Amino acid sequence: MTLERYLDRIQSVESVGDFAIDSFPGEKKKKKKKLIRVSYPNENQSITFRRAMIDLDETIHKYSKGFQDGSIYDEPFKGAREAINWLKDQGFQIVIFTTRASKENALEMGYDVEKQIKNVETWLNDNDIYFDRITAEKLAADFYIDDRAVFIRDGNWKDVMNTIKKIIGYRH
Repeated sequence: MTLERYLDRIQSVESVGDFAIDSFPGEKKKKKKKLIRVSYPNENQSITFRRAMIDLDETIHKYSKGFQDGSIYDEPFKGAREAINWLKDQGFQIVIFTTRASKENALEMGYDVEKQIKNVETWLNDNDIYFDRITAEKLAADFYIDDRAVFIRDGNWKDVMNTIKKIIGYRH
């Protein structure tokens, strides 16, 4: 089975029945949705896929006032939606990564991680931004798009340290 056919089958939602979606505590039960039947490739088939990991805050979401109360309040950066759609059209799985989805970060900062993930999902949907997944994990990917990344080329830590020193305004 080709990757394209595999993804088509997932996206076409080949249903096998209904199931109730669990609600977050305090929320009403959601209506039933169709269960998706997914056929995985057999062991003689190899599936390779392309994945783009894209940070949320200060990359897609403008985040002009920082974390505040955990709300996602700004509009997306101009061009973010179009770039993500282009990546999707090129066959990339779109994974939004954010510390908002981190249980450890939630514990440290005192917020409800499930609520944060739901807020991210709602904001992405409200702004018509495509995604396949939301995570705080660093997954294997073709590339990361992140506002805080420091790129290392050929293991050159001297360049990395020079970049970091510029970022933090270090003077010796």
